Amino acid sequence: MTEDDRILAVDVCGTLYDTNTTAGLVTFHHARRGNRWRFNMLKALTRRRSLLRLALILIAKVSRFDAHRALVLASLRGETRSSLQASATRYVSDHLPAHAIPATHARLAQMRAAGWQPVLVSNALAPVVEEIARQLDVPCLASQPKARDGRLTGRLSRDLTGQKRSAVEAFLNRPLERVQFAVITDNRSDCDLVAAANPAVLVAPHKPRRWMRNLDAEILCH
Repeated sequence: MTEDDRILAVDVCGTLYDTNTTAGLVTFHHARRGNRWRFNMLKALTRRRSLLRLALILIAKVSRFDAHRALVLASLRGETRSSLQASATRYVSDHLPAHAIPATHARLAQMRAAGWQPVLVSNALAPVVEEIARQLDVPCLASQPKARDGRLTGRLSRDLTGQKRSAVEAFLNRPLERVQFAVITDNRSDCDLVAAANPAVLVAPHKPRRWMRNLDAEILCH
């Protein structure tokens, strides 16, 4: 990519799809593989009135540690990367389209037609982001699951949480100030990308979130 390229960073969860793709993929994977107790655990974590889910939300607010995500990742311990990738292929093809946010996909297509080069940049697990990127025919940056002797450890070897800007700049091999840069996201944690972007598009369900109103950005409600 050259300095004349127009780079569009696009988030995935809550932006292109109204779902947590990491939790969705891992839950689907355990169902496909017949890992019954792991599947049941993850279903309990996502049940709205579950005391466990409420406890994890409280832990995250108090400690800023995403215990839900950690448990989802830990449930993959012992699984192979190839089996998870196979699950990602089926999950993205058969289940994810129902969660697509049409307004965001339309804006992505519009900007792409205008010459912007999309790059998916997500905290979600690489297998699901890579499969989405493959179907969209775009590059991607995502959190990488750690493996040892061909088996997943239940942890990450690379976590993009809070590291998206540095990841994008490493991918481009230059600071964002030296490229034409745009972003589409729903994440407050992406404010450093929003600050460098022109244009910046913030995605919100129903109405803008309070933190979005103070930023110089377009707000796309769905």
